[in-house]
This record gives sequence, C-alpha cells and structure tokens, in this order.
Amino acid sequence: MAGTLIFGYPGDGGFGDRLLDAVLRGEKTATSSLAIEYLSGEPLPRAGRLLVLQDHAGGVHGVVEVTRVTIIPMHLVGDDIAHDEGEGFADAAAWRRAHVSFWTEVTSLIQAEAADPSWCLRDTEPVVVQWFRLLTPVTWSGANH
Repeated sequence: MAGTLIFGYPGDGGFGDRLLDAVLRGEKTATSSLAIEYLSGEPLPRAGRLLVLQDHAGGVHGVVEVTRVTIIPMHLVGDDIAHDEGEGFADAAAWRRAHVSFWTEVTSLIQAEAADPSWCLRDTEPVVVQWFRLLTPVTWSGANH
C-alpha cells in the first residue's frame, strides 16, 4: 500500500501548490521534515516506498518513489539538499533561514502533534530528508486549482 506525500495546508497562501508544481516539473526531488513530526505515528520514509502526491485538499497529482532517506541535524544540511528541494535556495544558509522561519511559525502545531508543549527548535534538531523520483504525473496546474 502506498503512503502519501502531501504538500500544503489550508491557508498557506498557495505555498503547497507551488511545491507540488515544482515536483511535477522535476525541479523538486527532495523534501524535508522534522523527525519530531513522526511521533504522531506516521512511519518514517524508506527507500523504495511509493507515495501518492496530494494537495492539502486531498487531490491526487501523481506518484513518486522514495529513492533515499537520511536523518541529519539541521545545522549540517548542505547545499546539495538545499538545491534538491527545488525551491530556489541559493545555498544551505538560505535553506536554513526559510525552514527555521516556517518551523518557528508552526511551533504550536508541532508541540501539539508531539504532545510536548515545551518543544522548541534547535540548531541540532534532527531533520528527515527524503529524495524521490516522479513515476506518474497527473496533469495539473496549481493556478487552476
């Protein structure tokens, strides 16, 4: 059974649609999340797993295969990961600024999911990075969504 890779959340200003478009164009071949986000019971990604691409409303847009997974402290994320995320990051420092900003913005959600109201983001926070390849795209334009 395939898992899901969901981009975006209600009220994200179209951010998830832009990420989904980047995957479908082949520009985004990796994504990252905090290891703590898996405490709610979602299994860690693993190479070879098939994931259905979904938008935050549940629309299906394709299938990807996970090709590689690593868990790395946030401060050690390199330029390679920043590039593979396909979001236009110039380097790892730009990746960190954007991700720290996002994860700080959603701290209360992360605390609630992890049932840890004292959790706070650290430079050494474990980040799960998964690389994938697009197997089956579904024609879609986020602008028309």
